Amino acid sequence: PSNWTFNAASDEHYKGSEPGDLDEVLQFQLFQWGPGNPTIRSKFAATYEGIARSNAAIRTASKYGEVNAADKPYADRLVGEATFLRGFFHFEAYKVWKNIPYYVETDLEYQKPNDKPVLPLIIADFEKAISLLPDTRNQVGRSDKMVATAFLGKAKLYNKDYAGALAAFNTVINSGRFRLVDCFYDNFSVAGDNNAESIFAVQTSVNDGAPDGDNSNFGERLAQPHGDSNWGCCGFKNPSYDLAFSYRVDANGLPIPMTSSTQLARIQAGSSTPLDPRIDWTMGRTGINYLNWGPHADTWIRGQGYAGWYSPKKNINARGDANLNGSWAGAQLTALNVELMRYSDLLLMAAECEVEVGSLEKARDYVNQIRRRAGNCAQAPVGAASITTRIDDPAITNAVYRVGQYTAAWSNKDVAREAVRLERKLELALEGHRIFDLQRWGNFKEVLNAYIAREKGILTIMNNASPVEDKHVAYPIPETEIARSGGNLKQNAGY
Repeated sequence: PSNWTFNAASDEHYKGSEPGDLDEVLQFQLFQWGPGNPTIRSKFAATYEGIARSNAAIRTASKYGEVNAADKPYADRLVGEATFLRGFFHFEAYKVWKNIPYYVETDLEYQKPNDKPVLPLIIADFEKAISLLPDTRNQVGRSDKMVATAFLGKAKLYNKDYAGALAAFNTVINSGRFRLVDCFYDNFSVAGDNNAESIFAVQTSVNDGAPDGDNSNFGERLAQPHGDSNWGCCGFKNPSYDLAFSYRVDANGLPIPMTSSTQLARIQAGSSTPLDPRIDWTMGRTGINYLNWGPHADTWIRGQGYAGWYSPKKNINARGDANLNGSWAGAQLTALNVELMRYSDLLLMAAECEVEVGSLEKARDYVNQIRRRAGNCAQAPVGAASITTRIDDPAITNAVYRVGQYTAAWSNKDVAREAVRLERKLELALEGHRIFDLQRWGNFKEVLNAYIAREKGILTIMNNASPVEDKHVAYPIPETEIARSGGNLKQNAGY
């Protein structure tokens, strides 16, 4: 659900592991994918399975409501939930392929073409869902009016309707339902699941009797440290040198933008370089406490030199959090939810809209709220009683943390836009947003070709990367699906 395989085609992380292992994901890292890639086919199948189930639920609940008048409000809620999910799954498909067929519950023809704009249809589904959903959900994991309104805003943002998106985001903000939790890490702990910042998340559980950990966080199981770590496998999704460098800050605690002359290097524990503390909540660095499992070690990196020296962290359960017992495979599966949208994500999308059609000062306020929270906590050193501490704790000897806010008024739209975009990178890294952000912003070729050029100087495998081209704004339609459509599905340009 975090789309981490597709985000290997961004500047956030590598495929990881070692040469020859899951090389269909290496194709994303090197910008060499094609319509036969099995990961692309798997995403297509999973997405349209979700759409098919949503439509089946709509048909069933609608029929039930027709013949059971007393239960019609209940049936309408179910129709609203399923309509929201239909919009959500189509939105997932849109982000990956852009040109997709749209299916509704009354369709009898299953070989539809992909020649119509779909964002208006996604928006219409979210709007219909809002009209049917309750004000507040009665169980975690369900949708309600505010959840659907948040995704309505996101869909309108992708459609470049900044005013419409801002109106939706403001509805959510002004509802008072959600807020930034005190510590950044609270979004990535089992204890923090479904907190006040979580707008919509994949619900997971372990040790609940389900066979093979079927209800656990299965989609991230490969993205765990390798070697003699607690997990022992499998070493995928290693954060990039470029991402680590993005957390450097200046004397005022503000991020240092990348330039064409930036020379990447490994940021070692004990470095005097001031860093945003979110770096050590986002990635494992050797010598730094790894969520109370002890200090991250070089021996945890699979394919050393091939996949960098950092491990992903947001998808990892801390020592003491719920996980399956038993083998290394059991240790991988956790009860940690996968956040699909959290309030900080929404605030930063609202900030984007404020830059385009609203107030630069309001955008600055939203970004400063995110940065102020980032300065609330750092990871405590190995052996500390708590996993969190203040960023200036004198017990922290392996890192120098600093977070500043933008104190000068924003008066330049271009500068403000770049500041908001950089904050999204820092706040939401490894959560599945980056490649789709770059594609919708229209600067993906510029950003990613510069990234490749920097990475070539430090990671040998990146010397094999192809130039980023216009065609990479969308992934190819799987060739098997084009065949099954009887030719009604048309391939995206360039493939």
